Amino acid sequence: MHMIILSGENIKLARLEAESLLGLEDTKLFGSHLYCTIPTDKMSIVNRLAYARKVYEIMYVTSRKNLEASLESYPWMNVYEKNFCLRITSEEHYDERYYSGFIWKNLEKSTRPKVNLDAPSLLIEVFIDKDIATVARLLYQNFEVFKERKAHLMPVLHPTTMHPKMARALINILNPKPNEKILDPFCGACGILTEAGLIGVKVIGYDIDSQILDDAKKNLEFCDVNPKNYTLMKKDATTIKDMKNVVTDLPYGKSSKKSEELLGLYAKFLSNISGRAIVVMPSFMPVKKLLDKNLSKKLAVVTIIDHYVHKSLTRKIVLIDVKSSRSTKASIVVKTVKKKSVKMIKKDSKKKSLKHHVKKIIKKKPKKTIKKHLASKKNKKK
Repeated sequence: MHMIILSGENIKLARLEAESLLGLEDTKLFGSHLYCTIPTDKMSIVNRLAYARKVYEIMYVTSRKNLEASLESYPWMNVYEKNFCLRITSEEHYDERYYSGFIWKNLEKSTRPKVNLDAPSLLIEVFIDKDIATVARLLYQNFEVFKERKAHLMPVLHPTTMHPKMARALINILNPKPNEKILDPFCGACGILTEAGLIGVKVIGYDIDSQILDDAKKNLEFCDVNPKNYTLMKKDATTIKDMKNVVTDLPYGKSSKKSEELLGLYAKFLSNISGRAIVVMPSFMPVKKLLDKNLSKKLAVVTIIDHYVHKSLTRKIVLIDVKSSRSTKASIVVKTVKKKSVKMIKKDSKKKSLKHHVKKIIKKKPKKTIKKHLASKKNKKK
C-alpha cells in the first residue's frame, strides 16, 4: 500500500495526474493524502509527477498506544541499508529521538545501526491522527525546481506561457504510450514541449508564426532539451485534420473583437480533434458550448478541471478521449471524483474517523506480521 502526498495548489488536478500516469485504481483521498497501490512497473516513473510532494510505502497501521511496541518489533532489517531517520507528523508534539530508540534497539540485534538526520537512506515517518498511527517509509520526494523554467527566465518571453509544473502535469495526464508523440498545435514559446522533452517524451510543435517558432527553438535549446525529442513546424492548427495525443493551451484575449476571432479559431480546432487530447481554455470563453457544438460525436469530455492562475484568469483543463477506447476506464477514475467527494461528506456526517477508513484500506495485514514476529520471539525465549 502507498500514500502520495499531493500538492495543495490543485488537489483535483494532482489526483488526476497521479491516477493517469501511474494507472491507479480504487484510490482514497483524505485531505491531501492519496491512498493507493502503485503497480511495481510504474515505480520507475514516479519521479515524473509534478503535483506530488512525496510518495511513501505504508509499512503498517497501529494504534497510538501500540506504537512503541510495534516500532521495536517490526522487521526493520528488511528495509534498512546504511542508516535511518525517524520523523513524526502530528498535531501534538512527540519526541522523535525517544521513538527512534525503539527502532535502534530492533536493529542493533543484527547490525550496528547509524542515524542520519540530513540524508538518510531509510526515512521512516509516522503519521498520527487521533488514536491511529500510520508508519511509512519515504520512497520519493519531489525536488524538481520548476520555477527555474518560468517564462520570465527564458531567453524569449511569452506573456501567456503556462507554468512548467502545470505543463508537466498535463503531459502526465495524457500519458502517451512509448511509441506515441505528443502534439501541441499552438506551441508558442514551447512551455509544453520543453517539459515533455525533458522527460524523454517525443513532441511535435506547430505554430502559424515563423518568428514564434524561432523563439521557441531558442527556449528549447536554453533548457537543454534533446533535439531528437522535438520537431517544430509552421502549420495552421485550424487546417490540420485527424489530431490526437494533443496537449495544448489555446491562445486567448479579452477584447470583444479578439474574443470573436478566437471563437471561430476554437471551433475549427476542436472539430479537427480525433483522439485523446487535453485542451486548456480560459474560463471567460463559453467552454461547454464550444465543446458540445464542435467535438466529434466519437469523442467524450471525460472531465473539466478549473485551475486558478490569478484574479483575471482561471484556466479550464479539458480532458477528451474516444468513447470506445481508454475514455471508458478514464471516466471511471475521473468522473467518480465528484461522487467520491459526496460519499466522503456523507461519511463525515456519520462521524466516521480517519482510523475507520484507513483500517479498511490497509486491511490490518501488517499487524498480522507484527504478531507473527512477536510469536517467533516468544518461541525463541522458550
